[in-house]
Amino acid sequence: MVASEENSWLGFSKDFWILNAVVFSFFFSFNLIIPQLPEFITSLGGEDYKGLIIGAFALSALVSRPFSGKLIDHVGRKPIMLFGIGVSIVVSFGYPLVHGVTSFLALRFLHGICAGFTPTATTAMVSDIVPIHKRGEAMGVVGMAGNLGMSMGPALGSEVGVTYGNQTMFIVGGFMAFLALIPTIKLTETVKNVQSFSWSMLKLKQAEIIEPRVLTQGVIMTLSVVTFGALLTLIPDYCKQFGVVKNGYYFTVVTVTSLFIRVLSGKLSDKFGREIVLLVGIAFLVSANIMLISAQSVTMLFASAAIFGISTGINSPTLFAWTIDNGNQKFIGRGISTLFIFLEIGIIIGAVVPAKIYDNHADQIHNAFLFTLSCSVLALVVIIRAFLKQKKRVESF
Repeated sequence: MVASEENSWLGFSKDFWILNAVVFSFFFSFNLIIPQLPEFITSLGGEDYKGLIIGAFALSALVSRPFSGKLIDHVGRKPIMLFGIGVSIVVSFGYPLVHGVTSFLALRFLHGICAGFTPTATTAMVSDIVPIHKRGEAMGVVGMAGNLGMSMGPALGSEVGVTYGNQTMFIVGGFMAFLALIPTIKLTETVKNVQSFSWSMLKLKQAEIIEPRVLTQGVIMTLSVVTFGALLTLIPDYCKQFGVVKNGYYFTVVTVTSLFIRVLSGKLSDKFGREIVLLVGIAFLVSANIMLISAQSVTMLFASAAIFGISTGINSPTLFAWTIDNGNQKFIGRGISTLFIFLEIGIIIGAVVPAKIYDNHADQIHNAFLFTLSCSVLALVVIIRAFLKQKKRVESF
């Protein structure tokens, strides 16, 4: 199902732009609370569990991906989006009710389910409604919508949390999740001959969990998002070392710089190939990690955010477009869920391992980022090999 020229704007259908509104509101809702969560769990007596703030969220998203990947190919994209949004609403309004570390982490685990369902379904729907030759560009546009939510969310979250308290911040997050319901209801289902949900659909065969055709993309995804997982966990404390209280602005810089490059990188990958564009993006990721380690001032700290944002703006749409290109076209949801599984693995590693290295000791934070640097260098090696393999394949024709 692709937009007709007469019913499109900038080459994309009305449903495509409605989908962007869903993505914006959804990502806004759960990213809004991130900057204040380290402080919140510390107030509950859980300072030593900061790595689990993101880790618990990512773990449940990881576990739910194979199920969402199968369900969106059978039940449809729209019901899975609505389910994920519904979970996000309930959990967001539940945060103000928790008074202990265990209950907080349980909610974080439940919150991750929404991330395992809604983004997988929206990405699959994008592949349904855009022309193949504009796939990379479309992923860039949708990524821009998500990044707008991710940038505005933390900034507003810091402002609301610091000024009005964390309880108010959680309520605002729930309200934004609720707003994602409105455009979702207006979307047209893109799966033909949808099936009614049955519990037997939750029984997964081994072949339904991982799409082997996209393993290279998955490995690169894991290695490249380790840095992101570490930033989500450690940036609040790292910013304090530089006297920056409202750390949400670090992620605002990341997202704003990502916005400027996403659509362009998508177009370039459509024209010149995924591998060469991704190689450039990973090179920026390596540079961002080096800047994080060597930062001696607020200027250098935020410069690392800008470079990291550029790398994210290149890597994300390119990896998703490349995955859809190479995956089984009859089971697009499976390929996308596979990439998301590798994404969650990377975020979990990035949230837990660097936090363990850091261990709340300021002098260890550079060692934590040395770990993320090593992962980004490995990602560079993998994409260089993929690029050379693709180049050799082209030259043989």
